[in-house]
Amino acid sequence: MVWTRKAVAELIRVRHGVVLSLRTVGDSLRCWGVSPQRPIRRAYERDPEAVCWWLEEAIRPSPPAPAARAR
Repeated sequence: MVWTRKAVAELIRVRHGVVLSLRTVGDSLRCWGVSPQRPIRRAYERDPEAVCWWLEEAIRPSPPAPAARAR
């Protein structure tokens, strides 16, 4: 989940009853060493073979039970 300045300001307002401007929230976060970051599009640890197996095997529908086929 990505936190925005607006979300942080809302959290502060709800928890502490203090209304802060977005500029103040941004300046405070910057002073505390929190920088805006975007989530990466693809995990570095991603294993292409495991993904391929999962797509082929894990999500394939299982065959119907013998009793269901007999009907």
